This record gives sequence, structure tokens and C-alpha cells, in this order.
Amino acid sequence: MTERIKTDSRDRIEKIQKEIDSDHFNTMNDLLFKFTFGREERKHITIDFLNTVLRKSLGHLIKDITFIPTEQIPQNEADKTSLFDVACELDTGEHVDVEVQVINHKNMRQRALMYCAEMYVNGLPAGEDYRNAHHALTINILAFRLLPQKSPHAVYSMNNLESGDVLDKGMEVHFLEIPKFLRAGKKAIMDLTKMERWLAYFANRLSRQEKKELTMLDPAISDAYDAARIFFQNEEEHMNYIKREIDLMDYRADIQDAEERGEKRGEKRGEERGIKIGEERGEERGIKIGEKRLLRLMQLLTAQNRNDEIARAMTDEAYLQELYRAYSI
Repeated sequence: MTERIKTDSRDRIEKIQKEIDSDHFNTMNDLLFKFTFGREERKHITIDFLNTVLRKSLGHLIKDITFIPTEQIPQNEADKTSLFDVACELDTGEHVDVEVQVINHKNMRQRALMYCAEMYVNGLPAGEDYRNAHHALTINILAFRLLPQKSPHAVYSMNNLESGDVLDKGMEVHFLEIPKFLRAGKKAIMDLTKMERWLAYFANRLSRQEKKELTMLDPAISDAYDAARIFFQNEEEHMNYIKREIDLMDYRADIQDAEERGEKRGEKRGEERGIKIGEERGEERGIKIGEKRLLRLMQLLTAQNRNDEIARAMTDEAYLQELYRAYSI
């Protein structure tokens, strides 16, 4: 067992290293993301990205930013401390938080709202008039699908449901869903919009030739790729990146294993009761499989007027399995 674990670990490290060597590394790895977008010496990259996402919302260009502490200490000691990925104040006073999320923990909507609210609350110094609160905007870059709209970019704010009147522009939440960009279809690099160029960067599925074209077309994205090369030349950063990627692999494997176990439990429940039960995705899929098998068996037995066998199968698990085998279901 120990030897197999060591072999698996070596295989995963080799896989990750090949991705790095081929420039298909994970741009949404939080360590690499913070290195690229959260450093003073590269804030021009962050400004370019923020202007791309927020220009329509702000109505003006961002000329400068000041990075602010990413750890938000709550006013109440009993409250939870938040740790932003990259946080900054714009030259016009707005506060912006940028988050990358590669795993869907099923709480992204609430988390995004909480982070935006926390940034909004912390942006008002004690004793200040509410009118002096800094506007708070959050950008959530997601490696999974979350929202119903087709567009990769979605924006949420507080407005009247009937009239559309905006209560206040103090809070705004943006989502960038990378999978939706990938499903939209391939475009030539020259035909990509500015937003699509950044989405292509985060997706990181381009060929070497396409990356070359993209970097020639967009200096900020070119600098972002250069930052990654600097990052991987640092041995400590390099190894921390690999460790983080292995952690993500382990987490995904654990989730898949749990779903498979849940699917088997759900299949058994579906066979026993023929109803939809189960709280987890795996269990739900398993129940449907069990229901289909049971329904097919009931159809065959009914067609043959074998009502006694139907009644027995509902109470005798061993007999039910025997019927499945007899009918090759």
C-alpha cells in the first residue's frame, strides 16, 4: 500500500510538471494568482484586468490601485475572519475583491454575497456618515458553472424587482464562469474581445501559437504569462504550487469516491422503495438507476401476470436480485 501511494504521488507530480513545462499550468491556482495579480510591481496587470471587467459598471477607467490587506478582521470577535485572494482600493475610492474558485463547494452564491457585504461594511470607518461608505465590488472567477445565464460574465446588484430601480451602487457582484467561455466555440485570437482574451488566459487551453498571438496582441496578458515564468523559477513557489495542485486532486478524488458510494446506496434504496430519495448527487443518480431496473422488472412480471412474484420481490431482497439475474436486468 505504501509503495502504491508513493507511485501515485510520483505520477501526479510528473503530470503537474508536464503541464507546467507545456505552459498549460493552472492560472487559477490561488498561489500563482496572488503572485501575478496581487503584487505592487505588477499592479498594471491587475488594473488592465479590472478595467476589462468593471469599466461598464464604473463608467470610468481605473488609473491606479492600492492593494489593501487581504485578511479582514471582523468587528465582532465571534465572527469569522475572511481572507480575500486579491483586494485593492481604486484611485476613485471603490474597494474591489477578486476571488478565484476552482472547486464548487455549493456555497458560492452566499460566499460571494458575504465577501462583498463584508468589504462594504469594512469600507466605512467608525463614526463616519453612511453616505461616505466606499462602494464594494467583487469579481469571482470560477472554474465551474454556477448561474443560469449563457454568458460567462454575470453582474448582480441590489435593485427593485418590478421597476429595475437600483437601490444603491454600493455593492456589486461579478461572476466569470470559465466553462461557459470554453463552450461558446473557438474563435481566432484576433477576433476575441478584450474580455474574451482574459477569459482565454484563465482557461489556458490555447496552443503555443495562439498564446504567441495573444501575447503580441495584449501586453498585460503577456506580462501575466511572464509573471508565471518568474513564479515557477522560484523553487519554493514551484513546490508550493505542486502541493496545492495535489491537494486539489485529492479533494476531487475524495468527492468522486463519495459520490460513487452514494450512488450505490441510492441504487439500493431505489430498488427497495422505487422512489426518489437521497440528498447527495451520487445518491440521486443511483436511485434513478435503481428505479429504472425495478420499473423494467415490474413491467415484465405484469405482462406475464406474475403478481405473486411482484409482491414477494417487494419484501424479499434476495428474491428481487434473483429476478434481476433471471431477466438479465
